[in-house]
Amino acid sequence: MIRVNVLAEGQTEMVFVKSSLNRHFRGQIVLNSRCVLTGRDKHSGKEYRGGMSKYQKAKNDIMHWLLEDTGAYVTTMFDFFRLPTDFPAYEKAMEYQDHRQSVRILEEALKANITSDPDFRGRPERFIPYIQLHEFEALLFTDVRVLKGDYLEPDEQRNLDWLYEETKEIPPEEINHGAETAPSKRLLNAVDYRKGAPCVWIDSLTIPAIRNKRPHFSQWLDSLSSLEGF
Repeated sequence: MIRVNVLAEGQTEMVFVKSSLNRHFRGQIVLNSRCVLTGRDKHSGKEYRGGMSKYQKAKNDIMHWLLEDTGAYVTTMFDFFRLPTDFPAYEKAMEYQDHRQSVRILEEALKANITSDPDFRGRPERFIPYIQLHEFEALLFTDVRVLKGDYLEPDEQRNLDWLYEETKEIPPEEINHGAETAPSKRLLNAVDYRKGAPCVWIDSLTIPAIRNKRPHFSQWLDSLSSLEGF
């Protein structure tokens, strides 16, 4: 059995991996996921997970999982939107207007930073970096009208139709990642959207349809599909 552990930035991504992606792969590979560890209560030992304010917190989790489960691959599901500024090669990546190039630089730097660490063990192939353009909500822009099944008010229905028309010619991975124009911000302007929405929307869109409009996301799934057992 080929197992892949996915370190996710937040709860939505974690649920997406455990549900939608596992259904998509149908046992070809088995994915587990957890969120980035952001803190721990010193007295109770309770862990706090979700979000990524500093790169080192994510690196600690990546290294821990690689050492903890040597029979599995480890990959990431981080958003390019609001990535911590201490991320490897961040300044270099931000010099490019083409954010696809930025993400390639960031992923290569992340791979090098992890696999060159003195504590890294095993083959470099065990670690597969992935950064989303630009955030999880971009997946919904495969066809934002899928949200109309839950947002039923006439003004919400009209706003979603308008948003679809506004963005239908823009590849989802190229939607602006500005503070007011990122995918999640556009949804917030259209409806009372809350991050962490159920993955049922994704399942309605289907992974193949999403892959057709998101080449970088599709390449990540291709890389997982091609993994070999240890």
